[in-house]
Order: sequence, then structure tokens, then C-alpha cells
Amino acid sequence: MTVRRTVGGALIVVPSLLSGVGIAFILAALIVNHRIVQDAFIIVGAVMLWFDFFVTMAIIRYSLRSLDRRIAVLESSQSDNES
Repeated sequence: MTVRRTVGGALIVVPSLLSGVGIAFILAALIVNHRIVQDAFIIVGAVMLWFDFFVTMAIIRYSLRSLDRRIAVLESSQSDNES
């Protein structure tokens, strides 16, 4: 297993963990019967869900740039072979 595959697998898991923790905090806020704790849990849950969004967008950007680099390498090697 190469490092690239290990990092790719971790990139899929991180947003899922963030959204899972965010939803857990929001559900805990619904169960807890204390107003200050409810407010704190709702805020933490919402922040985790926002982090999930931004991490997902960063992963998509990283993946697309990596794909663009691979395509450029393939195109350059094909043009070298044709010459």
C-alpha cells in the first residue's frame, strides 16, 4: 500500500467523522435539559458541520488538482511518444 492510497482513504473518513460528531452534539443538545449546555452543544454541532463542508471542499479541490497533474503528465508523455 502506498502513501497516496493511505492519505486518500483518510481524506474520505475525515469529513464523515466531522459530520458525525456535529450531528451527535446537536442530538445531545436536544436531549440535555439545561439551557446553557443546549446552546453550547448546538453551537459546537453547527461549527462541526461547517468544518465538514469546508474540509470536503478542500478535499475535492486537492483531488481535482491531482487529477489535472496526472492528465498533464499523460498528455505530455503521449506527445513525446508521437514525436
